[in-house]
Amino acid sequence: MNYLKHFSLSALSVIALLVFTIINPGTGFDLLALLLIVFIILQKIFGEYFLLILLAMRPALDYWRDLNLFSFNLFDFNINAALSIFLLAWSIIFFLKNHEYFADIPLKAPFLIFILWCAASAFYTYNLSSTITETIKLANLFALFGICYIMAKKDGPRFKDFFLKSAILAATVPILAGIYQFISKTGADIDELSNRIYGTFAHPNVLATFALALLFIVIHEIVSRHKKTDNIFDFNTDTSLKISALFLSFIILLTYTRIAWVGTAILFAIVGLIYYRKIIIYALAGIALFYALFYPVNNYLINNYNVNLQASHFIFRLTARNQDSDSIRWRANLITKVLPLFKEKYLFGYGYGTFARVWDDNKDIENLWDNTSEAHNDYIKIAFESGIIGLALFLIIFISLLYRQILFGVKNHWANIVFIASIFAYLVMSMSDNMLHHTPVIWWLWAVWGWWSAQQKTTRRELPK
Repeated sequence: MNYLKHFSLSALSVIALLVFTIINPGTGFDLLALLLIVFIILQKIFGEYFLLILLAMRPALDYWRDLNLFSFNLFDFNINAALSIFLLAWSIIFFLKNHEYFADIPLKAPFLIFILWCAASAFYTYNLSSTITETIKLANLFALFGICYIMAKKDGPRFKDFFLKSAILAATVPILAGIYQFISKTGADIDELSNRIYGTFAHPNVLATFALALLFIVIHEIVSRHKKTDNIFDFNTDTSLKISALFLSFIILLTYTRIAWVGTAILFAIVGLIYYRKIIIYALAGIALFYALFYPVNNYLINNYNVNLQASHFIFRLTARNQDSDSIRWRANLITKVLPLFKEKYLFGYGYGTFARVWDDNKDIENLWDNTSEAHNDYIKIAFESGIIGLALFLIIFISLLYRQILFGVKNHWANIVFIASIFAYLVMSMSDNMLHHTPVIWWLWAVWGWWSAQQKTTRRELPK
């Protein structure tokens, strides 16, 4: 058996998995084995930078999100579950190898406490499989944040170059799919709107928020190269970045996702407050004037010329207020209905990840028609699942993140303004969407925040005691 010494552990693992695919009759296990083979090979080639390859692949792989590999008791093991478990295992090995950097990771204490609190809810949860699945996904976010922070600290310039290339690769497949859907008119028909592009994702909202995450990166790069004497709208400088920003904004527009439009507006408004305050004031005045004049003008055109400006999908999405097109009333109704359930277990909740299960089992007759069981508000979801204690722990993570970055911004001429804007945008979008369920999006967001935290870290000496 001495000849086995010539083979590495990775090579032996690949051989064992190949043999397994040959002798195993189950297709799901074969697909899982092949996926592991690909990951082992990529890990061998790229080393620690394999994480960025996984990030680049994640949006495209979401197309097969519902492909069930196998079931075990109450657990359905699909592609998303496989990626989550693999990332968790890989991150543990990474942190053990880089233990000397682990203590330096920002947000470590509040993040880990929140994860442990959610994991502890498995002892009393309404649905064990949901709690375990969602807790693993939550741990993935800390893993991505911590790994990207450590890698950026170890090798900043090389990591940045690799990260940006991975972002380009990640964007390619879903955005090309979205463009094809737009041209071929095969987009989704949702909320009285037709041909809403969604790329490789389950819903247009996911493509919109993913494009916005990429827009954060692009605007950050533009601002980081910007000087006070420069005109940020001059396309003679950073031309490719500025064209990319316009293109991503156009993709967000074609999804007709209002909450992503709000997130984009928050991004440009906060950055504009630092660089172009007059333009922001004019823009806000223009928006107020538009809404003040639109409804009387549109009613006049309808009554006198039979012209309805809301025939435009874009204008319709901005101005329509009715039962079918406006989700505000639906969300208010949902909050009213789940509030009595929340009061029953307001302190500890029903178990992390269980909102949809509990709501499905307790819908009244008026809500049975609704095939959507998610909260569409991460704060309600977390409070319902992990109680007011869990919600407080969740908010502490973001308060800590914002505090550090605002402190850094004050002392460094707001060099990190896009970082701050992205946090505010996320917090606002979480009030009206299932951001924690948009796994490809939050993978990228927490990876980006880990990278930026390493670039713009507030040292312990700068923090007040």
